[in-house]
Amino acid sequence: MVVAGHPIGIPGGHCDDSGWVPGLFGHEGGPVEGVASGPAQMAEAARLQVKYGADLIKVCATGGVISVGDDFGERQLTDAELAAVVEAAHMMGRRVGAHAHGTEGIKAAVRAGIDAIEHASLLDDEGIRLMKEHGTFYVSTMYAGDAVTRMARSGALTGEYARKALAVGEALLRSVGRAHAAGVKVALGTDNIFDSHSTDAREFELAVKAGFTPMDAIVAGTRVGAELIGWEKQIGTLQAGKYADLVAVRGDPLADITELERVVLVMKGGRVVSDRR
Repeated sequence: MVVAGHPIGIPGGHCDDSGWVPGLFGHEGGPVEGVASGPAQMAEAARLQVKYGADLIKVCATGGVISVGDDFGERQLTDAELAAVVEAAHMMGRRVGAHAHGTEGIKAAVRAGIDAIEHASLLDDEGIRLMKEHGTFYVSTMYAGDAVTRMARSGALTGEYARKALAVGEALLRSVGRAHAAGVKVALGTDNIFDSHSTDAREFELAVKAGFTPMDAIVAGTRVGAELIGWEKQIGTLQAGKYADLVAVRGDPLADITELERVVLVMKGGRVVSDRR
């Protein structure tokens, strides 16, 4: 596992869980919990995440869908704050991923040297160009968009949550598809906090729906993901000298990508850990 600690963001932003009630959890969050204001605190927050074991750093560059009092399109970090996090993380050998839905927040994060953008729901042509120029990865999270759309339509999400969910769900497929077609490096990710993780493989089906070929979707979910976290020499492809991590399915996923949702065998490090044949 490659893990982040607390995501880093502004007080009252998408990464702050306190909502509208001061001290809701007994105290106001600070840099150790990823809540920071200004470049100095942003750098401190990144260093504290590393101190307590983070392999990478995550920031919230824009508002979100399931957060109180903000809009998913609004930018939440200044240029100086973004630059401080990136500089501190990269000095310590950590990559940085940014939660970013809104157009200006996406582009600001890319210009600051962020290694990966998660969601990028409102990505425009300039944002696509910048991501290609900087070699920025795009982490897809179409599953999350699909899930919140279903929840809004069923009534599980209401009010502002439902409005944001419906807007994001429709935008995500378009943005991911356009980015992939333009040559941006897309790594599949789910952001699945709503359903069982046994359903995560649905991201492959959604990638095909967004315009990927089945093989492109498989590569995005394996090799490109390994490249994103810097583990391409150990995982991501089936080659001599790498971990023998693989799954097997009965049918041909190049003919029906949903076969990847019906795994019958799992091998980890060359050892079979699950066999349902």
